[in-house]
Amino acid sequence: MREVVTGPATARLSQIWRDFGARECAAYSPLYAAICRSVADDPELLALAAAAPPGGQQPNVLLAAVHYLVLSGLAGPLAEIYAGRADPGPAPALFRAVCLAQRPAVSRILATRHTQTNEPGRAALLAVGLAAAAEQLGEPIGLLDAGCSAGLNLLIDRYRFDYGTAGRLGPAGSPVVVSCALRGRLAPARLPVIAARLGLDRAPVDLARADDARWLLACVWPDTGRLARTAAAIKLARQQPPDVRPGDMVADLDAALGTFGPGLPVVVVTTSSCWYLSVAQRHAFAAVLARRAGRQRLAWLNVDTAGVVGPIPVPPAIAGAGAAASVMGLVTFGSGPPAGRALAVCHAHGAWMDWVRAQPPAGLVLPSFSARS
Repeated sequence: MREVVTGPATARLSQIWRDFGARECAAYSPLYAAICRSVADDPELLALAAAAPPGGQQPNVLLAAVHYLVLSGLAGPLAEIYAGRADPGPAPALFRAVCLAQRPAVSRILATRHTQTNEPGRAALLAVGLAAAAEQLGEPIGLLDAGCSAGLNLLIDRYRFDYGTAGRLGPAGSPVVVSCALRGRLAPARLPVIAARLGLDRAPVDLARADDARWLLACVWPDTGRLARTAAAIKLARQQPPDVRPGDMVADLDAALGTFGPGLPVVVVTTSSCWYLSVAQRHAFAAVLARRAGRQRLAWLNVDTAGVVGPIPVPPAIAGAGAAASVMGLVTFGSGPPAGRALAVCHAHGAWMDWVRAQPPAGLVLPSFSARS
């Protein structure tokens, strides 16, 4: 007997999938945009998602669950489409067929996994942002990645960045090459010297475990050209494992900062992780940094949806930047309130970055953090 969702649950989940496809996927991932539209109109697949714990009901998780099965060796036409070797037109119907044929496996993944997107493309954004932070803090710097997943971006100085006409950065022989269209400024001459680095995550991905590494790859959208560089970053991280420790990015933040030498300025990095915090948790995160700044030089470099981090003003340019746009901002701490400035409007996965030339007044603080949708 087919399980269906009726009433408000259907409407709620249907709208979530419809919005996700339109806002997050759109032209960036036509494959997933088409699948999302199809799931939004499919009560049986909505029921499959509704039966999962709250974290497993996110569209990203079901999409990744099917991709995980494909990467695990599930052959067939959907695997050919995901590999870019076949016409993507039948993908929604094939996605549905896999979900129903593999229902126990899909349900198990939805119940035990959560989104673990560790996108090395964001390192192209952070490289420019770290240079801006070092201009204020000095160097060498310490690097703390809060909500770091597997810690791939802790290897930032081992990646090669191609910013097009704006220049290049990083070791020429790196196996990880990230292309990012940088507009509005030139690439930094070099990365600041990183004297110590640490990652903090509630459930770090253990790249030594094949299934965990496969899940990290499964969270990458197949038609965006990011799979190969993520696989290369995983291989590099296995050879040179970053220091990633389990811990809550709010409750354990102060202790993590305490592991850095007292004279070393630290840049705390968050990339699309604050969105998952409640408004109260975001305030608590900022409060830990503000208190710590009384005895340790630090700055907070954030890449996230516009308005998520209150101290970072939303640049007017974000209005026409598209659904996948984020804001990269830098928050510094002194004797007064945290001072935030927007550095760039950027693609959420690092495909492009438009530098914000006209900076807001120093010390501008928005009245509140935006609520999580």
